[in-house]
Amino acid sequence: MESFSESYAEARGKFLLACADAGARVTTYPREGLLGETGEVLATDVACLGPEAAQRAAIVMCGTHGSEAFSGSAILTRWLSSRDDRPSDVRLVFVHAINPWAFSHRTRTDENNVDINRNFLGADPGPTPENSAYDAAVNLLHADPSDAAGVLALHRAYRAHFEANGWAQEGQIWQGQWHRPDGFMYGGQAPSWSNITFRRIVRKHLSRATTIGFLDWHTGIGQFGEIVHLIFDEPGSIEHRAASGWWGLAGKEDGAFKTGAKPKYRGLLCQAIRQELPDARIAGGVIEFGTADDYQIFRGDLIDRWLRFEGRDHRDAKALRAAHVDTCCPRDISWRRLVEVRGPEAIDQLLAGVAGW
Repeated sequence: MESFSESYAEARGKFLLACADAGARVTTYPREGLLGETGEVLATDVACLGPEAAQRAAIVMCGTHGSEAFSGSAILTRWLSSRDDRPSDVRLVFVHAINPWAFSHRTRTDENNVDINRNFLGADPGPTPENSAYDAAVNLLHADPSDAAGVLALHRAYRAHFEANGWAQEGQIWQGQWHRPDGFMYGGQAPSWSNITFRRIVRKHLSRATTIGFLDWHTGIGQFGEIVHLIFDEPGSIEHRAASGWWGLAGKEDGAFKTGAKPKYRGLLCQAIRQELPDARIAGGVIEFGTADDYQIFRGDLIDRWLRFEGRDHRDAKALRAAHVDTCCPRDISWRRLVEVRGPEAIDQLLAGVAGW
């Protein structure tokens, strides 16, 4: 599919070309001191359309998790290349590759293994919570994924562990942890570059708006071909009702979780919008394109962590990295067509919703 890319550099080039063709104003935030996987310059690029002084704004982000960024980048590029009619009274802000090092290196986390979607705890976050559920399952999570039979045994043990102890403990793991720098969902001990940069972006490009809608693109949650919406405001709140209405959800967004409810995530990137602009009314959510079954997602996560710490010099490291990326962004033509059609449509719905809220 023409909007998809094989690398961060290719994705950035396509995005910037689409911005130029669409007449978008681009601000670049360079990632100084680090280079990409092939030595390329890294940056987060922000494209803006619509009046700068608009009181209504929509912000769309991709690349929070680097290996998931290929689809989000394709959606932004596709929208810019295919849409001529845009609301005249809504400012539209596209944030491309907010975690550029991870995008380039095709991994979930930044150069310090910080999951930036657990890093936005605010100015006064208080003590980070203990995560005993993580420690209880660490032998199943920090393991060698290079042997197929071994990974299958690990996955069976993983399922047995939560069947015995309750799937709510899996949700507790996903909330984030702050005591294992070599682990999954590590929130870090200080604001990351992406954290600092995203707050700058919000203040610079959204500070005049009093009504803001947001959308952060991800992949992985949900079955192959499933589209999962995650709204983090309280059900029944004005904000939750607004976002649910924009995407026609009617309370269906939690159906992908075994417990029937979202984990109580801490430190999400999208929460920074409200932290930085507390006087604005803000609604929105995350949209996930499901990519694989539970076993494949489990294996992909194992591969990503193991290659960062124990397996970087393994003879099959390159092939295993490609397997991880394929779990996050399948090459299947029907999946990519779904993303290229439904992704831009969701942006259209966001814009219409913000315009009418």
